[in-house]
Amino acid sequence: MRLFLIRHGETVDNVAGLYAGVRDSALTNHGVEQATKLGDYLGRTTKITHIYASPLQRAHKTAQAVHRHQQSQRKAVDDTEDLGIVLVSALIEQDFGYYEGKAFFARSDPKKTGREAHHDDHKNDPGFVDVESRESICKRADAFLDDHLLPLFDTPPVGEEHVVAVVSHGILLSNLWRRLLLRLPRKSLMIAPEVTAARDNLVLEHLGGWSNTGYLELTIREIATAESGDRAPDTVESPPQRIGGTKADLMAEAEVSQPTLSTSPAVREASSPSRDASITASAVPTSIALPRRHLTVYATTIVAVDSKQHLVGLKRQRGGIGRLAHDEGQRKLDSFFKKRRVE
Repeated sequence: MRLFLIRHGETVDNVAGLYAGVRDSALTNHGVEQATKLGDYLGRTTKITHIYASPLQRAHKTAQAVHRHQQSQRKAVDDTEDLGIVLVSALIEQDFGYYEGKAFFARSDPKKTGREAHHDDHKNDPGFVDVESRESICKRADAFLDDHLLPLFDTPPVGEEHVVAVVSHGILLSNLWRRLLLRLPRKSLMIAPEVTAARDNLVLEHLGGWSNTGYLELTIREIATAESGDRAPDTVESPPQRIGGTKADLMAEAEVSQPTLSTSPAVREASSPSRDASITASAVPTSIALPRRHLTVYATTIVAVDSKQHLVGLKRQRGGIGRLAHDEGQRKLDSFFKKRRVE
């Protein structure tokens, strides 16, 4: 499986610096251009087999751009299959409660964010609606994994492999990655050279924030397939750096153990002496249940982190136009200067 965890395009609330969790903030004109660039790039480089998206319009419309370009590529080769988009409510962003649609609070305490400090001062006020808990977000992430993603490993792909795009939101995607990480044998994780070259230190549970339309790309393959001499066309040319051991180590771990939680991080060095990556045990509160199914016989490679290759060369429209909410009925500026056709 190839897996793309994609954040939506830029929104009006992103530009305004407002909390937009379950609030259905619209894409800006620039956000639509970002989504279009993403769709075009993936359409030219990747044949996606499944698209899942949050039903909030910023994610759904970003997914539609990916879908549109995938369908165009299919039509070009007379492939009539309709890929479709599966909207999954579990993929919506964290509910910010009282803070929905409000501006970011200035930091007043060096040990707390502005919102955390405000929350501590006002959480008992009448009418205050609390922020969705981390436990709730983790449960939703697990529900998506158990109900949608992991069953694909039991289903034969139509082509060489399943290629899955998940279009969602920054906080949800971060938690989704961490919940997926809990299901992977620690010794099965590898990092592509391009990733380690770009980052001096990579802590797996905290890969960094998702930019608008940025994506995390993973390959998840059975250990025998991942270590065979036949390299799939989409894999990196240079050998990835392993954070664990040999194939025998992976098989042994798959047979005798499951990923475990620990209060002390387990740090493993990548194979390069000049680069290292930390793999930490999950700091999941004890109230959050461990996931049920684990991918014990699969090896995972991190191919790209917050990839924005598709945005190279894209510039925001000037005069504030790029920051405005996108209106699907609006005409492009150059259309006003086209000559009228003479009959």
